[in-house]
Amino acid sequence: MFEFYKDKFTRWVILLTLLLRLALLGYVLVFNPLGTTFFTFPDSPNYLYAAHSLLDTGTLLEPHTQAPMTFRTPGYPVFLALIWKAFGQQTTAVIVGQIILSVLLIALCYQAARVFLSQTAARAAAVLCAFSTVYWAYTYAYLSDILFAFLITAFLWAVLLHIKTSGTRPLLAASLLLALSVYVRPVAQNVFFISLVLLVIKHYKTGLKKTCQQAVIFILPFLLLTGAWQVRNKIQTGYAGFHSSAAYNLYFWNLDSVAREKGLPAQEGSRLLLQALPKDFYTWPLARQDAWFTQHAREMIAKYWPEKLIRAPYWLAKTLLGGSYTQLSRLILGRPALSEEEFSYQLNKTSALPAKHLQHPADWALFALCAAQTLLTAALAFIGVWAIIRQKNQRGFLIFMSLYILYFWAISSTFFGAGGRYRAPFESALCILAGAGFCALQSQIKKFRLTK
Repeated sequence: MFEFYKDKFTRWVILLTLLLRLALLGYVLVFNPLGTTFFTFPDSPNYLYAAHSLLDTGTLLEPHTQAPMTFRTPGYPVFLALIWKAFGQQTTAVIVGQIILSVLLIALCYQAARVFLSQTAARAAAVLCAFSTVYWAYTYAYLSDILFAFLITAFLWAVLLHIKTSGTRPLLAASLLLALSVYVRPVAQNVFFISLVLLVIKHYKTGLKKTCQQAVIFILPFLLLTGAWQVRNKIQTGYAGFHSSAAYNLYFWNLDSVAREKGLPAQEGSRLLLQALPKDFYTWPLARQDAWFTQHAREMIAKYWPEKLIRAPYWLAKTLLGGSYTQLSRLILGRPALSEEEFSYQLNKTSALPAKHLQHPADWALFALCAAQTLLTAALAFIGVWAIIRQKNQRGFLIFMSLYILYFWAISSTFFGAGGRYRAPFESALCILAGAGFCALQSQIKKFRLTK
């Protein structure tokens, strides 16, 4: 079952990556002038406070209100709390845990590729995953990206096994893994509906009874697990939703358009939208807040959608080709210095190049390496799609992979702050397709040499 363990080449890739990532952590702890301060992002305190509160009080709490947590979901705070409970509340323990997950992600990528592709393609996928700038950068951060990427890639492997074998165990595993992924990042919720539709299409020829059985196996574990959190929210806060950030994010999704309409920089849009909130807004029940956010978000979407559509290709390109260079420059080069203004620039820059971060030859060299990695992976993935299209027995594989990638690519790119970090959920899938592309390219080169 775990074929990567039998493959000496892949074992060495995993071991070497593990050693290099541990060595990089050692460098940061001992020599990096920034220390570990850049591990903390603007979103990090939400996770860290909730993890601390879970250890101290047994309850996940919001950092500003000390109310039961609803804005974030519990997956990453629980992960942090478990590590701290076992090894003490040390930065090193968390990052080592994420390093282990990041190298196991290479094994998952190999396994998922091996379901439909050759050993060579799976090896290529593993190597590309090991070199991924996204996984390198955000392994060293108090963010949910690596945990989410690990779980959603495990889900992807289970789905591909079910597509190939129609087995019940992979389907059940897919349901459980998807539910766990949603607990880490709710953005995965829609993958449930996409998968369910494809599941019904796959099995409808086997008859209604068989199709319903397969659907129940997939639906029931997912609903029971995710429903448990909604029950908790209802009991503790009176709020029956899974998380209260969905409507909030939809409202602030329009901030760049609001700012542009006023002739202001995009970053000013957040301030304008905050000023538009009713004075007593945060005293309202969460359900009422959600309703207000949703209503005004829909009004802005109806108004600004033509502008959003025009800018979508640029945002999509930023996510697909973003090399997570700014975080890597902190990890490896120890610059630039951190500040609130710098983080705002990093997260919300509208320029194609991180010009403020390219002041020295070493900066340009690292940037070039990051760009080469992302361009190579993306190019090979497109070649892989073309190669798989020609294989009739792999259509189910390609359909699911394409929809999976397109969903995460689109939903994480339709705002002005899009960037390489948001490629993490589908980076492993890109590596799998790129593995197929590598094999196709290798085959064409061999044919060219033979005919020359």
